[in-house]
Amino acid sequence: MCGAVEPRSQNVVMTRRRRSHRARPHSRWHPGFWLRHPLLSLVLNIAVACVFVLMAEASRYQTRRLDEHGVRAPAVVVKVDSRGRDSSVTVLFTTADGRRVTTEVHDYYWRPRPEVGDTPTVVYDPQAPATIVRDARMGGDHVLPLLMFVLAGALGIGGSAMLVRSWLMWRDNAEAWRTDRHFA
Repeated sequence: MCGAVEPRSQNVVMTRRRRSHRARPHSRWHPGFWLRHPLLSLVLNIAVACVFVLMAEASRYQTRRLDEHGVRAPAVVVKVDSRGRDSSVTVLFTTADGRRVTTEVHDYYWRPRPEVGDTPTVVYDPQAPATIVRDARMGGDHVLPLLMFVLAGALGIGGSAMLVRSWLMWRDNAEAWRTDRHFA
């Protein structure tokens, strides 16, 4: 049988095999990966703790400078800015060496409410009279630096402990996203 075609067997089913198309994994440099990775959380945790430590150290330094080297001088209130928490008083005073300094004082005692023309006594740092100055009625701020150090420690220890407990879950989530097996 030269030109005859054999019929297909009933038992053989011709199917095309589908290959499962696996997409190329996303790059580890793609934001979707590193925003899900726990290392970013660790870096941000350390950065915020460092900011708290720097703020505490700046406050502690200014308080120490005024406590050890502060000079008292009479001042005149030139301007009063009452903006809630960011309230400040601008004062004019003369330093011991005769310089006239006009500066904002954020550490000002607000009882009674200051008015232009009041004459408070200020304490200033002789090396930086325009930047390190406070009202003499206000004591040194020793609580804020301590609070900032405690907050930085709690953030560092607590945040790191939480991250250690969930490190594998976060890393697997980032890797699943990278290989398109993620659910969100």
